[in-house]
This record gives sequence, structure tokens and C-alpha cells, in this order.
Amino acid sequence: MEQHTLKVLEFDKIISKLKAQAACSLGREVAALTFPTTDIEVARRMQKETSEARAILDYEGNIPLGGLTDIRKFVERSSVGSLLQPEELLSVQSTLRASKRLGQFLVKLRDKYPLLGDLASEIDHFDHIDSAIAGAISSNAEVMDSASQALARARTELRSAQSRITEKMNSYLQGSYRTIIQDPVITIRSDRYCIPIKAEHRGQFPGIVHDASTSGATLFIEPAAVVELGNKRRQLIVKEREEVEKVLARLTGMIGECVDRIMAMLNVVGMIDCIAARAKLGIAFKGTEAFLNDNGQIEIISGRHPLLTGEVVPIDITLGKTFNALLITGPNTGGKTVSLKTLGLFCLMAASGLQIPASPGTELAIYDNIYADIGDEQSIEQSLSTFSSHLNNIVRITRGAGSNSLVLMDEVGAGTDPAEGAALAKAILDFLLAKGAKIVATTHYGELKEFAYMREGVENASVEFDPISLRPTYRLMIGVPGSSNAFAIAARLGLDSAITDAAKTNLSTHTESSDELIRQIEESHRVVSEQRKIAEQKSAEAEELRNRYQKQLGGLDSARERAERQAKSRAESVVESYSQRLDETLEALAAQKPDTKRAQDLKKKVEKLVEKMEENVVKPMTKENRDEAFPKGTAFSVGARVGIANVNHDGEIAESPQGGKVVVMVGNMRVTVPVSALRKPQGASARELRSQPNESRISFEKAKDFKQEIHLRGMRVEAALEVLDKYMDDAMAAGAESMRIVHGKGTGQLRLAVWEFLKHHLGVLSYKIGEQDEGGFGVTIVQMK
Repeated sequence: MEQHTLKVLEFDKIISKLKAQAACSLGREVAALTFPTTDIEVARRMQKETSEARAILDYEGNIPLGGLTDIRKFVERSSVGSLLQPEELLSVQSTLRASKRLGQFLVKLRDKYPLLGDLASEIDHFDHIDSAIAGAISSNAEVMDSASQALARARTELRSAQSRITEKMNSYLQGSYRTIIQDPVITIRSDRYCIPIKAEHRGQFPGIVHDASTSGATLFIEPAAVVELGNKRRQLIVKEREEVEKVLARLTGMIGECVDRIMAMLNVVGMIDCIAARAKLGIAFKGTEAFLNDNGQIEIISGRHPLLTGEVVPIDITLGKTFNALLITGPNTGGKTVSLKTLGLFCLMAASGLQIPASPGTELAIYDNIYADIGDEQSIEQSLSTFSSHLNNIVRITRGAGSNSLVLMDEVGAGTDPAEGAALAKAILDFLLAKGAKIVATTHYGELKEFAYMREGVENASVEFDPISLRPTYRLMIGVPGSSNAFAIAARLGLDSAITDAAKTNLSTHTESSDELIRQIEESHRVVSEQRKIAEQKSAEAEELRNRYQKQLGGLDSARERAERQAKSRAESVVESYSQRLDETLEALAAQKPDTKRAQDLKKKVEKLVEKMEENVVKPMTKENRDEAFPKGTAFSVGARVGIANVNHDGEIAESPQGGKVVVMVGNMRVTVPVSALRKPQGASARELRSQPNESRISFEKAKDFKQEIHLRGMRVEAALEVLDKYMDDAMAAGAESMRIVHGKGTGQLRLAVWEFLKHHLGVLSYKIGEQDEGGFGVTIVQMK
């Protein structure tokens, strides 16, 4: 990628913003080396890394990058035997710990963020160095006594020596020398313990003079009796220093042994910090990951130049799909050059793993090279005019551009005679198109607008100009050439109207007609664009309403299912309660003699409980089933009984369903309803919908052979229920209204099982224990629906 392109597109400013987002100098150093790649797979990987880091910041919290410092100089010194000081060792320890914490955090999320997880797995752990430093250096950067036994002994002896010296010195302060002592304090001079003695009494105090006050009135004397103790103390201080240096040397050596591994780890940490910085910059830009291709196609949706501040007007740019060259025209200060730079800078950012400030769906190409001729680069020192400087760039571009190159040219052909400049510009565009390059250029030349219409692969574009406010809107319109609007801008800036009117008369009729046509096209495009935006807004609102409806519908379905579950749970609780009370009453009744008053009272209680069960359980459940829908795929035949949603009466199907609708006779009324509105009829069974022409014959046979009494006495529960199930099917087929089930008294288990079966049977209306003359507790009388 050309350095000149990076410079004119201000890529260095993007890198400065990236470096500012890094957490430590390691990341800033990697960020400073960021450079657009020409390998699409590398670019895609970097984009995915950035997206993973942004997802972590959005959904997992901050990436733990605290505590990291650049310790490379300490590590390098350790490798050559240079002793590291306690503060430097603490910096190493802090960075090793922070790196480990960072690695563990990302490896834990490896399943969700595989690229960063794989990168973090390369972060080595140095627990032995961490624990060694922790056991030797305090948080105040002091070597602790526990660092080594020898150091601990040396410091113990040193403290003992200092204690003896202090004790001896205090005896002088409190003894017979008090009258000749200037101040009763112990001071240190030249690292020796001294007492301040009045100068005139020097001969009365035996010892060594180590210092004197400025006035000479005070001498600082080390007592003769303390000199030997002082010498011993100095020896112990040297010994302590030697032991401290041994500890530091041991720790430094441990780091030096791992220098290569630590340096590799720091490289990985710097890369992760840079990736996190890319994600943070994407958040700051409100950016998105662009889809990348290597076929030169660009589709920018609502792109905003990342270096502009304030309210930035987004632009849409297309290139490389239906045309390979885009010519942008329009007034000065209208946004032509910004559009040019936005496109070029987006491509550089995408190739560097950076997210771009545009809407999702934006597509960018990875080019082998991007060439840019933007701005006035005239140089007095090099005797270059505007035209010459532009031409130098064009020469370089035409020589280097290829089939996978992007060429950006601002005011192509400018700086010379308009006719010659326009001709040269067309020739340059033709030459670059022939080489397969993708081109975006700005111009004021009217001939180039016509060229774009006639030349295949070239499209016009313009920056919009508001004819009412006489100001540019900065919106880019593809497919519409723009006019320079020089007269309108001159009038807005205060140029005398007589001058602008005279200038208009100087224009040729052809030029004036062309400009007017362009203005009409611009206005038509603006109107259509506004109408399209209104239509898109209405479509979005309709889609939002549909989504809200679907969400609410889903909520209603969930609420209905929840209510059904709650109702079923309540019903089961009620049934269980009644069943328990009924069982208790029946057991009490079985223990009584049949003709006693107590037995009669219990029998009445049983009848009341059965009535309450029917009232509180059976009828509500029947009512709840009134709006029970048919299973999907149910086949409806003419004559089948059905219910209708929100209608209290059942009806019969009069005509076979067609087109999702069906005709139902409800009484004497004929209604057409959607099939989805059909409900199961009150008290109906599924067999009514499957009835066949020979069903009446089968029912007749069943009725002829059906007996209204079945004996289950002596059977096991499972066998009895199997027989009872078949018997109930025959009863429904025969149209029986009632029957007598003989289960016997016994332990009551068979009776309870029969009752549980009848409770859930769709054809049963009610059931009760038999009267005394019907068999009493050994019999259940069933009424069918």
C-alpha cells in the first residue's frame, strides 16, 4: 500500500485514535504497526477478532487488561545478569499476574470466542516466579526477612548490635556527662552513632569526633566505648546487603531463565490489547464489521467519515457491480472530496481489521493497492504547479494500477485549459478502465458528465444541492450528474446580482440548457429519494407492527396455555380432595351395619359428595372443553357435529370444507366459517367425526347384544380395567344410557380403580354407588352422556 495514499487519506489519524484506546504500551506499540493487508483471509480473520472482542465488551464485561506494563527492558537485563531491583521485580510480578488473569478469562470463553481463546491459550504461566517474588519482596518494595535464612540471621544480629549501641548511648545521656552534653539526643554522623558535646568540654569526653556544627559550638563525638560496637554494626550491614543482593540475584536469574517465554507472552498480550483497542474504537465510531470480498465490489450503506465531528450526513456508495468507474460532480464544499476520502479510508480500515462507521450490510473490497490523487500538492521548492503535482501522481498511478486496484482522483484533469484537461481526463479514465481498475473521481467538467453517460462501465454521481436554501445537503446521489451551482453560491456569498446576471448571459444556450436539465434531474431524483424513504419508513413501521402482533399473539398463546395448566392443576386438586373425602366416608359406611341411622347418614353424605363433584368438577370441565380446538389435520365430513368458536350452540357440517372454509348448519341458520374456527362440540366424541355409512348397522348389532351389567368381581385391577374399557366402548356404540358395574366390596381397591377410570372417560355423565337393593357398595351405577 502506498505511503502517499495513507497520508492523503489521513490513515495516520485513525492509528492515533487506535493507540489511544490501548490499555498499555504493549498494545500501543502493536497498534502503531497496524497496516492494511492485501490478503483477504488475513483481513477477515482480523475483522472476526475485532468482532469477538467487541462482543466480549458488549456482553461479558471489560477485558481484564489492568496491571500490564512494558517489562521487556527488565526481562532483557535479567538475561545478561544485570541485577533487578525490588521495584522492578514487583513490576514483573504484576505483569505476569495480569497476563495470567487475561489468558484465563479468554480461555474460559473459548467456545463462544474461539479466535481470542486460541490466542490467549498461548499466554504462558510463570507461577514459580510469581510465588518466589511474593515470598521475598513486600508490597513496599523491600526485601523481607523471609527471603532467605541467611538474611534473616544477618538482620537479627544487626538489630541486636543496634540495640546494644542504643543502650550504651543512653547510659551516657543519663550519666555524669549530662552537664557537657549540648542536647540529650543520639545522632548519626557518617553512619556512626554520636552524642552532641559542647566544644569547650571536648577533653572531658573520650571518643572520636565525626562532625561539628556550623558555629563550631557543638562536636558530634562517638564514645570510645561504642567504637567497637559501631564497627561490628558496619560489618553486619555489609553482610545484610550481600544477602539482599543474593536474593535479588536469585529472582533475577529465575526471570532470565524464562526470557524467551516471557517475551513471547508479552507479544501475545500486546496483540490482544491491540485487538481490544480495535473493538473499543469500533464502539466509539458506532461501527460495524464489513463483509469483505476480493472482486473489487463496494456497497457502502450510510457511511460516515470517521474523522468528521458534529452531525455527519451519511452517504451510500456503490462501485464494481454494474459499473467500475464513478464520476462525482457538484458544487465546491458540497462533499465530493469527503465522499472520495470516506470510500478510500473505509477500505484501508477494513483491511486493517477495524470496524467502519456504516450500517450493517456494508461490503468492501480488499485491493492489492489503493492509489489517491487528492488535494493541491503544489511545491514552490520543487517548482511544481498544481497541474504538475497532479500529473506526477497520475503518472505513478497509471504505471502501477492493475485489475485489483482502487484509484481515487480529486478534480481529475484540473489545473490546465478546461478543454485539454477534460480530454486528458477522459483518456486517463479510459486507460485505467482498460487495465481493470476501479475508479472514483470528482470533476467540474461538463464533458465528463456526458462521457459517463456514453461510456460503458462509467456512472455519474453528484452531491445534492438544495435550490431553496442554496446550500449543499452533502448527500451523494448515484446515477445523477450534478451542476456546480456557481451562480447560486456566488449570490449566497454576497456577489452583486448584476454580476451574476451578466455571467448567466455569457453562458452558451447549450450549456444553460444542459445545466437546467441537470437541475431538473436532480430535483426529480430528490423527490423520488424522499418518496422512497417515506415508503421504506412505512414498510418498516408495518414490519414493526407485524412483529409486535406476532409477539403479542405468542404472549396470548403462552397465557392461554398457562391458564389451561393452572385450571387443570386446580381441577386435579379438587378431584383429589373430593376423592379423599369420598373414600373416607365410604370406609366409614362399610364399617356400619346397613340399617343403622349412622349408615343412612353416611350414605346421604356420599350422595352429596358425588353431587358436588359433578357440580364443581364435571360441569366446569365440560364448559372449559366447549372451545377445545380439533387437532391439526382432522378430516371433517358432512353431517359431523361441531362447535364454533364463541358460539354457544353446536351445529352440523353441511358441505365439505373448501379453501379453508366450511358451511355449518346451526339450527335453521346456515353459516360459513373458517375451518380454524371449528371447535369440538359439547359432549361430542371423536368417533362422530369418523362416522361411516355402516356405523348405524354396527351400532344396531352392538345394541342387540349389549348387556347393561358387567361383573368384575374377583379380577385383578389391571385385567378388570381392560375388560371395562372394552365394555364402555360397546356401551357407547350401542347408545346405552346407563349400566351397572359389579366390582364387589372387598378391600375397596377395585372400586376406587373403577371410579378413577370413569372419572376420565369422555362418555360418562355421572356415576354413583348402588342402592341397597342394587348391590350397595359392591356396585357402581353409571349414567352415559
